[in-house]
Amino acid sequence: MPSGPFAHVCMVVRDLDKAIDDWTRILRVLDPASLEERIVKYDEFSSGDDAGMKWATFVNNGGTEIQFIQPAPGTPMGNRLDKVGEHVHHLCYSTDDVPGAMEKLKAEGLHLPGDGQTYNDPDMTWQKWSWVGAKSTHGCLIEVASPYESRNDGKWHHAPGKFAYKGPGEHPSFAEMVPPVTAG
Repeated sequence: MPSGPFAHVCMVVRDLDKAIDDWTRILRVLDPASLEERIVKYDEFSSGDDAGMKWATFVNNGGTEIQFIQPAPGTPMGNRLDKVGEHVHHLCYSTDDVPGAMEKLKAEGLHLPGDGQTYNDPDMTWQKWSWVGAKSTHGCLIEVASPYESRNDGKWHHAPGKFAYKGPGEHPSFAEMVPPVTAG
């Protein structure tokens, strides 16, 4: 499980097994801890327009995880892969209250595909997610998802309470923390 709310970086790839092999060799040198836990791998996503995709994640209990999606041909994500090629698809942040976070992001005036609709995974009924659009993030989607953890069994499990937002003022912006410089 990631050590903070920034959970993972997800890449769309043509060949999931090749991506796993290549990244195993990369992580062996740059982040061996990412190889200590069993990879979480699902051979078929069973829901929505992108049904049939395969995906896998290198588990990193001390940092941000690396995830890959191999879309099924003829799906929206498969068509995007054909058009754009392999690429970073999204960054994922986790929160216990996905719908509440989406309402707050909407209030911030951000672009939310589907107007911030929250989705549920039928295979992991606890998992909720939504999206902040690339128009607001300057090019890469942001997934907002329920917190999860690995139990070294190749699957994800719900991890509620891990990164709960406590309310306004908990995380002031830099501008709020640093007094303005006055001419003197």
